[in-house]
Amino acid sequence: MRRLLSGLAIFIGCSFVWLSAARGQGRGGGAWSTAGGDPQLTGWQKSEPKLNKNTAKDIKLLWKLKLGSEEVTEPTEPLFGGHSITNTGFKDIAVILGPSNTLTSVDYELGIILWQKQIGAETKHSASSCPNGQFSAMVIQPAPAFGGGRGRGAVGATPVAPPPQPPAPPPAISPRVGAGLSGGGSGFGGSRGIFVLTSDGFLHEQILTNGWDYGPPIKFVSANANLSSPTISSSTMYVNTSGGCGGSPNGVWAIDMSTNAYEQSSYATKDINATGLDGPALSSDGKTLYVATGGGVASSGIYPNGIVALDGKTLVLKDYYSPSGADATVKTNINVSPVVFPFEGRDLVAAYIVGGRLALLDSASLGGANHSTALATTMPISRNGGSGAWGRLASAQDSSGVRWVFVSIRGPLVSDTKFLATNGQTPNGSVAAFRVEKQAGKTVLTPAWVSPDVTIPSPAVIVTNSPPAAAGPGGVALTTTNPPAVMSGGLVFVLGEGETGKSHAKLFALDAETGAQVYSSGDQIESSANGASISVSGSHVLFLTSDNTLYSFGIAYERD
Repeated sequence: MRRLLSGLAIFIGCSFVWLSAARGQGRGGGAWSTAGGDPQLTGWQKSEPKLNKNTAKDIKLLWKLKLGSEEVTEPTEPLFGGHSITNTGFKDIAVILGPSNTLTSVDYELGIILWQKQIGAETKHSASSCPNGQFSAMVIQPAPAFGGGRGRGAVGATPVAPPPQPPAPPPAISPRVGAGLSGGGSGFGGSRGIFVLTSDGFLHEQILTNGWDYGPPIKFVSANANLSSPTISSSTMYVNTSGGCGGSPNGVWAIDMSTNAYEQSSYATKDINATGLDGPALSSDGKTLYVATGGGVASSGIYPNGIVALDGKTLVLKDYYSPSGADATVKTNINVSPVVFPFEGRDLVAAYIVGGRLALLDSASLGGANHSTALATTMPISRNGGSGAWGRLASAQDSSGVRWVFVSIRGPLVSDTKFLATNGQTPNGSVAAFRVEKQAGKTVLTPAWVSPDVTIPSPAVIVTNSPPAAAGPGGVALTTTNPPAVMSGGLVFVLGEGETGKSHAKLFALDAETGAQVYSSGDQIESSANGASISVSGSHVLFLTSDNTLYSFGIAYERD
């Protein structure tokens, strides 16, 4: 499990992006702007032109880059910055945060390092000071459209003229943290920044294209706090803290970056952790946060082992779900972020809860009249209970309109839970898939399939182009003239992380409808990848291994 030892989190805000009037260019590729791909944490790549079940046979190791000599104990999820103009021309940018606060930018098409920079002062923390701490990954402020690869423009595309060279950073007396988040910054003439939250509690901003400082850091959270992956909605940034490490309080924190006042708000959870390794999930309209809570005793406005809904501006409690009886107070080590998705005209929230089960909650009333009744609850899935899953859930809609929920399970499944399709014994871990369906007028989670055995699986990532009405983050319809075609044959990617000194990592691609394996990296990955997560864009699957090597698997780009 990922540990938050140095308390770092990354965000990518706004830079120069090559946009077209169509959805994308060349090989295309949708945005991957946060851990989980979007603020709802769906883990769903909605615009992928090449990766599908029929092309899985063409997946190969495209490149690997050694980013440094230090061992990676706090891996972050690579983020894609898009096809961007730099002082050396257009680059296809991805960014990763490594050991010693080292921020690395790579050209993911060429497999080369563009720049590296240490952000803030290097800090070292012993594992014993925060044994249950979590380390966050990165997040990008999405642009209205996302630049494609290096090929021709899509049919009918009208490329915009290139912008001028990137500007020099402003004077340090003029704070620019969050510049461009609330308006602009999404095309030519807008500057994109990489936001880094360091263990001293300060928020830094670097220019995406070259790593330069862009204004002085701003104090955000307590020093040495255990952070989740942060989330950005409009001009506001959110992060969870848990574990009480370094004396920092537990809770949810927000900073509004639309003005130099940097107004902040918080929701304190006292002795109860605000859990979820990948942070809070946002509603489709960005106005509500859904946060998982840990075990403990309920008090005024604080509810354990459940999900709380908070106002996106004030972080005031709006609603909550907390199980009844002993399940409400039992000590758990669940650290799974919820996922939010649209269903029949409203948002549903899926969460991993006490007993190793999935719960489906209605955003209109999370726990019903008594706040403890879920819309649907599965039988126990993991034999390891609360510790059987980590990171986040995932959700996607297939080409026939069926909504799916995925959970990565570490260790064996509970034998009593019956799935429609299985793919062999899974003593070391697996991905389990559920369909969201209506039965006798009730919404239920139907166990659909279980993958083959995966040793310590990462959170799942789903690749399938979606219907235009559901293609944008949170189900917002596409506004481009040429939305991606709806494709069948979706894939589920998962990284078997392996164990240090025992086994190496292995990347799998699964048939999204059956869970059957359609690709495996075999022995090509030379290290384990403890706590790693994967991201997908432009037919590239990126992840960082424990030996500080960035890998790219995918389909090779054929140049004209």
